[in-house]
Amino acid sequence: MNNLVIGLKRFFTNKNVVTIILVLVILVVLYFGYSGSIKQKTDPVNIPVAARKIAPRTKITADDIRYQAVARSMVSENAITSAAAILDKYTNVNVTIPEGSMFYSEWLDESANIPGNWIEQLDRDAGEYGYYMDVSIESTLGNSVLPDTYIDIYMKANDENGTIMFGKLMKNIKVLVVHDSNGNNIFSDSDNIGVPSKIGFAVSQDMYILLTKAKYLNVDLVLAPRGSTVPSEDYVIVTSATLRDYIDAQSITIEEDIIAEEIPNPEETPTENQEQA
Repeated sequence: MNNLVIGLKRFFTNKNVVTIILVLVILVVLYFGYSGSIKQKTDPVNIPVAARKIAPRTKITADDIRYQAVARSMVSENAITSAAAILDKYTNVNVTIPEGSMFYSEWLDESANIPGNWIEQLDRDAGEYGYYMDVSIESTLGNSVLPDTYIDIYMKANDENGTIMFGKLMKNIKVLVVHDSNGNNIFSDSDNIGVPSKIGFAVSQDMYILLTKAKYLNVDLVLAPRGSTVPSEDYVIVTSATLRDYIDAQSITIEEDIIAEEIPNPEETPTENQEQA
């Protein structure tokens, strides 16, 4: 027994033996570490992918998502691995997601930041229509027209005698969104507010038709905060009824099918042309 102990001590105190053992241990650790790493990278993981081709500005539903096994190494950091993080988001304006593709965070956004999706804020049951109007910094009073605020719309035009008439055409109009020329929400970044190019707001069908007609006439529409007084200078002040009659009378020459073409079906999502009205 003593001889066995002495032999083992000599064996393990031999530098060459110790070196060989250490090398073997290191090789075993490297082997299993490498195998584990390869296994981790190649083992399939189920991630959500597009069940069909998804067009820009589309709200993602459960029907748009299916799961697919993909090698873990193929899943990049910005790929979304949970369907919950995808549902009810929208594809960005210039993004079309191919069938079978993974979803990436930069491809999706909340509805409030997507041009056209402000339409979903309309109360269809109340007969609201969305009107998309050209604006500028000047016409929005230096970017003071904000979403979820209310405005009045004044109108200035020359009557048949050449007299400049001025009055409030519409009141209590709720602003839903303010976009720049690229269709981005100018207030999405409070540190870098953009330049307004379009505003979207809710109106009745009659008001939508009236504004569509006015677009083809030589009239000026002036925005103002709800209830404020706009300087009328030397203009003749008229009622909203007078202004509406003027628009109807002057727009007789406009082809009816042109106007009808721009009136959206309330049961359908407005098209790009209707949004650009």
